[in-house]
Amino acid sequence: MPLPKSLSTLRERPYRLLWTARSISAMGNALIPVTVVFAILRSGGRALDVGTMLTCHAVGQVVMLPVGGVWADRLSRKLVLMATDAIQAVCYGLLAVMTFLHQAAVWQFAVTYTIAGMAMAFFTPASRAVLPELVGPEQLQPANALLGLTDSTTKVLGPALAALLLAVSSPGTAILVNAISFLLSFVLVSRLYLHRQVRRSEKQHFFADLRDGWQAVAQRRWYLANLLCWGVWNFAIAFFFVLGPVVMEDGHGGATAWSVIMITGSVGSIVGGLAALHYRPRRPLVTTNAAAVLGILPPALLAPPAPLFVIALGVAVAFIMTSLVGEVLATTQQQLFPEEILARVSSLDWMISLIAMPAGYAAAAPVAQFLGMRTTLLVAAAVIATPCLLLNLLPGVRSVQRFPDGTIGIAGERRTATALPEATWIPL
Repeated sequence: MPLPKSLSTLRERPYRLLWTARSISAMGNALIPVTVVFAILRSGGRALDVGTMLTCHAVGQVVMLPVGGVWADRLSRKLVLMATDAIQAVCYGLLAVMTFLHQAAVWQFAVTYTIAGMAMAFFTPASRAVLPELVGPEQLQPANALLGLTDSTTKVLGPALAALLLAVSSPGTAILVNAISFLLSFVLVSRLYLHRQVRRSEKQHFFADLRDGWQAVAQRRWYLANLLCWGVWNFAIAFFFVLGPVVMEDGHGGATAWSVIMITGSVGSIVGGLAALHYRPRRPLVTTNAAAVLGILPPALLAPPAPLFVIALGVAVAFIMTSLVGEVLATTQQQLFPEEILARVSSLDWMISLIAMPAGYAAAAPVAQFLGMRTTLLVAAAVIATPCLLLNLLPGVRSVQRFPDGTIGIAGERRTATALPEATWIPL
């Protein structure tokens, strides 16, 4: 049975192996946020211990992202992916054994989760940068979209599966399942054959490699502005996630209402991933920045607050947008920058996002206490919308276009860019 055109990338064996490996490890890893929290609490830990562990994970990832980006450009990206899978399989395997034996201390959970965060700092840029080595430029967006759709789906199913495993067994079972998922991913990635190897630049000092990658972004100031804008967007949307439960708890449905909102948003993410398989905007950055304005809906609707179904609908629309936009931006990045520095560019992108969102989490409550809940949420909505609209005034942002052959580049740099196509939908 022939695959739909939007899934044609799965015909390519290398990509199919990567997608299968990512799907398995993503599902296993989706068990961990719920599992480790209850594992710590059941072993005598406190809320402070949980917060410390989560902070260590985030800090480890942020600190190591620039390092991961450099080494993912220096080494074979296949080897980097295999190494991250192996490290996490060993870490979670040992932690599962200690949990079964009731020998796992809080510090062991913290160390394991921190090492996992560091491994993800290598995995994330390598995973994005390896795609152009597996599929052609015209297939990059559906390839990104399928991976994004898998991530969104596992984030919905993972916590439910974790709750089921915790109900019928111990936390060690879920941790062991995650370790096995990384082991299976390692085996699949080891069988990956790259159609072509990226031309590596001449090796130089580590910090020189790091500087070269960041300079490639800084030279296109409009692109750096685009990354920083999305950092601001992540900072502001964090206010919604912190203050939303507080508003709901204050006589608007409590935890049940907030769960409905989050589930609706997760469904929206899946819908956005499906849309990314088909929709290919003619002007990627202009379109994504305009669509990002829909991010005002969650905080703005929460400010009155609106009825529950209206808030849930607004959150679903915003999550559809973020999922779709994420894959378009990933595809654009993969085609605007040379493949030999792509992991470093990607690591800078992820680092800005990972720094901005925790900062928003930390700032939300104090700002709300100072300005008041309603004003804070409306200010957050304004902070989301304003930079996105201003970015589209930059000539460099407007110059990024999709060419007739389906690839993305800068207008004027391609002689083949004669007549630009309208935004297209790829049929099933």
